[in-house]
Amino acid sequence: MSFPTPSITPSNKNSITPSPMNEFTIIILIIALIALFLSIRGFITVQKLKKEAESQNEDTADTIRSLRKMVVDLQRQSDTSDHLKAIEERLNRLERPARIAASVAAASPQHPTPVIQHPTPKDGYFGAPKGDAEAALFNDQYDELRDECFFSVHYLSNTEAEFEPIDLMRLKSLPAIEGVIRYDGCPLKEARGFQLKSKGKVKKQSNYWVVTARAELQMQK
Repeated sequence: MSFPTPSITPSNKNSITPSPMNEFTIIILIIALIALFLSIRGFITVQKLKKEAESQNEDTADTIRSLRKMVVDLQRQSDTSDHLKAIEERLNRLERPARIAASVAAASPQHPTPVIQHPTPKDGYFGAPKGDAEAALFNDQYDELRDECFFSVHYLSNTEAEFEPIDLMRLKSLPAIEGVIRYDGCPLKEARGFQLKSKGKVKKQSNYWVVTARAELQMQK
């Protein structure tokens, strides 16, 4: 008696075949993880850039504040410098007559002509002026007209006087008149006469007469 030989068919119970649904879920999860990673990375990058920008803004603001402070300091220094320069120029103007007088005294001979004192105001004459256009003075005074005289003087007091040129010929013979005369009309060398518009003014300092206002002339051809 023979028995049929049973056929052995491999069992498929232990084999796992993923379904299409499982594959789709895995892909979705991977995409989500990638998106989350990229989102986190982007957020970190944005925060980093934001901090760098804020730091740069703070540095820029500090730089601007420093530059503004420098500008203010430089402006203050400039204003102070201009103020000091104006004071120095004013002092130089005030000291110039004294320096001129000192140089005149130093250049005077051992026995200079004595300065004539006027106890009461009276008329007289001045010699050639000393100094320059900014500061001029007279140190030669005469009671009578001489060749050395160039200006007639009317003494208002013991410390103040007015002056005017004696004549055009003497005026033209002076090397410089800018400190004592202001004129218009025509050049001095072309003038044949002049008209006195206003007398010059002097004030006494020590033994010298310092010009405080120039005489004004209208030159005539």
